[in-house]
Amino acid sequence: MMIRNYLPGAFLASVVAASVFGGSRMSAQRPLALSPLRTAMFVVDSPTLYTEAQAEEGAKVWTATCSSCHETKDVTSTDFRTKWIGRSLFELYEQIRTTMPDDAPGTLTPEQYLHSVSYILKLNGLPAGTTPLVSDSTTMSTLKFELPAPPPPLPVLP
Repeated sequence: MMIRNYLPGAFLASVVAASVFGGSRMSAQRPLALSPLRTAMFVVDSPTLYTEAQAEEGAKVWTATCSSCHETKDVTSTDFRTKWIGRSLFELYEQIRTTMPDDAPGTLTPEQYLHSVSYILKLNGLPAGTTPLVSDSTTMSTLKFELPAPPPPLPVLP
């Protein structure tokens, strides 16, 4: 008669579950006190996700660090928009933070990465407001990358 020991399998399953559901590379900060309406908003509906000052700082980071490898169209093209529309701003922030600059990922400050995201939002036509974008992972995860609807086509003149 064969006796099975399920303890190692159960232990392995609990470790996997804990790592998947309980951990992350970046620890979450205490989320900002946002109204439920603000939390549910999409970027396109919120004119106050970043400030003009953040976008200006992001432009400086872009010029000093990003522009040697990237063109503005790299973050405003249809391919970029198709990839990122509907995804959270935290995903975009993390993608940039963990992979850029290409020759030294993660070497910028958290603020420089945040300002870069603000600048990308501005390049994509999202307006600046009075509330700064924060690098709080919980808050940024609730904000989706959505773009304003394109203007209606101009009428064709006879």
